[in-house]
Amino acid sequence: MVRVLLVFALVAVALPAQRPARKKTPSKPAAKTAAASDRWPLAEVRIAGNKIFPTDAIVRETGLKPGALVNKQDFQHALDRLTATGAFQTISFHYEPVGEKLAVTFEVQEVADIYPVGFERLDVPDAELMKMLSQRVPLFGPQAPATGEMVKRIVAALEAYLQEKKKPTAVTGRLLAAPGGKLVMTFRPTAAAPVVTFVRFEGSRLIPPQELQKAFYQTAVGTPYTEPRFRELLDSNIRPLFEALGRLEVRFGPLRAEESKEAAGVEVTVPVQDGEEFHFGRVRFAGNTKVSSIELSRLVKLEEGALANFVLVNKATADIERRYGRDGYMHAKAVVERKLDDSKKTVDLVIRISEGDRYTMRALTIQGLDLNGEDAVRRRWAIQRGQPFDGLYPETFLKRIEEDGMFDNLGKTNFRLNVDEPNKAVDVVLEFKGAPVQKRRPGEP
Repeated sequence: MVRVLLVFALVAVALPAQRPARKKTPSKPAAKTAAASDRWPLAEVRIAGNKIFPTDAIVRETGLKPGALVNKQDFQHALDRLTATGAFQTISFHYEPVGEKLAVTFEVQEVADIYPVGFERLDVPDAELMKMLSQRVPLFGPQAPATGEMVKRIVAALEAYLQEKKKPTAVTGRLLAAPGGKLVMTFRPTAAAPVVTFVRFEGSRLIPPQELQKAFYQTAVGTPYTEPRFRELLDSNIRPLFEALGRLEVRFGPLRAEESKEAAGVEVTVPVQDGEEFHFGRVRFAGNTKVSSIELSRLVKLEEGALANFVLVNKATADIERRYGRDGYMHAKAVVERKLDDSKKTVDLVIRISEGDRYTMRALTIQGLDLNGEDAVRRRWAIQRGQPFDGLYPETFLKRIEEDGMFDNLGKTNFRLNVDEPNKAVDVVLEFKGAPVQKRRPGEP
């Protein structure tokens, strides 16, 4: 069988000049007319290299249909359509005979950085916007790169749709961090968000609204207002006040943001539903192999039946991490999983521990002291070479040096940790600034 091959490559959107390919004419079907002598029936469209965008969606975007009569210009037009989506860094194609038809394969390399899509302040439900974009923007996932042709198409589609909804808005796309730190390609009005000028709480019987307002004022007033970000502030600043009182199902909202009559911005009203009081149920540990559950239970003291005060829970996780740190597990983490029983008003806890690797002390360097002062500090340093390294110890050690008044004219103290990750070893540098002079004790020469 005679092989027909032609490759077109696209790099960074621009097509390079192509040399005419030498072409051997396949055997022509007997029924083929002279008018169609440069075209062949299309057998199949194949896609290779895609990992994010679905194959069937890419095939649809080429505009090619099996059975149609095609030639290399049709394949070039299909490549141009794929290029215009902004979904790919490079595209090439080749075609070959399959019987008395042609099959074409598009080799694609997708854009490297692609992100979930989100919306802010567009005054249309997110689900409605997602549905619209999936219909109007080729290869909308719903994911998008941070720049490029696809972003332009999304912006144009959003502006056109908002115009249709009688809500004309200029839109921009920007990569922003969502709650939890995840990056989201966020589309929102180009006009800046209004700032919060005042916050009022209503409905809480457990904590007076004035106390909530006082606790929230410095955090919220003056910040740009979007409901998701405002709720994030509520969860990090106000929710803990209720969870300290066992109100684990406290709810905020629906929020009301109204234009302020006294200053440029919005006043936000936060209805509060306190929820009912919860108590601790069963508390257990998972992932701990270096410290026993019995020891951890004695350490955290979260008693079954006691008020579910999550200030104590947060303290417990910090205490667990410090306990592991004393044994050299510098990166140990304790994370709480909660399971609420609404019928009993209890919460079961699983404290899941990631212990990590154990680090040891290797070298101690002291800077800024004379030989006598350095010797005195070394004699007080408790962690010896090869012993488990406690990551909190250097700060505690320097505070004790200052509190004990060991030196006159002592300026700022500091420490640095140089961690040898492959060997799990730590070198400590203690820095003493000023003109420190060791104090002499009574009776010393």
